[in-house]
Amino acid sequence: MRYLALAVLILFFFSSSTVFAAKPVSPGNGKVFEPIPGSVCIDPGHGGSDIGATNNDLLEKEVNLEVAFLLKARLEAEEHIVFMTRTSDVYRSNADRYNHCDSEKAAILISIHHNGSTDSSVDYTTALYMKKRDVPLAQIVAETVSSQLELSNHGVSSFASGVLIKSDMPATISEGFFLTNSTEYNLIKNSNRLEQEADALFDAITTYFAAYP
Repeated sequence: MRYLALAVLILFFFSSSTVFAAKPVSPGNGKVFEPIPGSVCIDPGHGGSDIGATNNDLLEKEVNLEVAFLLKARLEAEEHIVFMTRTSDVYRSNADRYNHCDSEKAAILISIHHNGSTDSSVDYTTALYMKKRDVPLAQIVAETVSSQLELSNHGVSSFASGVLIKSDMPATISEGFFLTNSTEYNLIKNSNRLEQEADALFDAITTYFAAYP
């Protein structure tokens, strides 16, 4: 009788383990997160009264949105599902942003920003993360954008942004270049700098999904 009871216990253990292993990974807040494969939530930083960095007539909130639309077009051309936290010049709180991406169940979140400095010669690429699962995405974004824009890569740094803390999916803030840089201003005005950045972000996302399907 003892052997029969032991056999039943072992059978229950293995069947339960299989069920538990099949469950989607929890983002750490008690919710079960089942993302849409290959989907991307694009978050154009700033907006409305929150203008971000400036350089003469260039406003970061407008540059962020333009790059977001360019990236969206590239992703959708390759049949990715894309969500955006804003599509016009409106203010969005951090909660608005991460709640939208979470509710849509996007697989990753890319927040588009551009750095600023009082020194117009400063220019480099960096990416920000908060959660451990954000790091691979942030690293790929920083490496790809810096390489394709031919800028110094200052790597990734942790940053306590509500968008990064509260997002269910891997997320990063891309600081592609310094909007306040004089060379960047001329490239935006007289070349295809924003298209180049959108291409780099697209390639980074493609690389990430290939490594982390």
